[in-house]
Amino acid sequence: MRPVHSFPDPVVEAIAAARYQHPDPRVRERTEILWLKSRNEPHGRIAELANVSRSTVQRTLRIFAAKGLDGIRLFGRKGQPSALPPHRATIEEEFRKHPPHTAHDAARRIEELTGVRRKASRVRTFLKDDLGMKCLKMAPIPVPPKNTIEGHARTQADFLKRGPGTEIGGRASR
Repeated sequence: MRPVHSFPDPVVEAIAAARYQHPDPRVRERTEILWLKSRNEPHGRIAELANVSRSTVQRTLRIFAAKGLDGIRLFGRKGQPSALPPHRATIEEEFRKHPPHTAHDAARRIEELTGVRRKASRVRTFLKDDLGMKCLKMAPIPVPPKNTIEGHARTQADFLKRGPGTEIGGRASR
């Protein structure tokens, strides 16, 4: 025998609000299924209208029957939580004072500060996503191949003193 789902008015209002306003698209999909079920649509029609499979409809209704709306909003998060966020304030304060030059430098300094060892790729993600920092690409100023650094610096200084040596619309003197 199929379970009978009851939807009191406050629950239907919460479902209707979450259908369009919840930030997670998976929750919006699940609440769409619940809203259609509250309108007494059959499972096949719900699957067609919500563009999901029948098993997704049945799974969503099973979750709602067991855990209610809170169960609809939760998804089984896999993996362990990161060890870096508890040290966020310490890391951020240190890196705002003395920014790291590379992700490897940042990983080494984080290990010294907190004792947490992470690879450069994970540290780069932490700096970008959690601290709002970004990596800046650095490159040397190119020097013409037939010139020395001193000669190039002298040419640049002369250019800054005299300007480009041409006027707009005029010809360059030789």
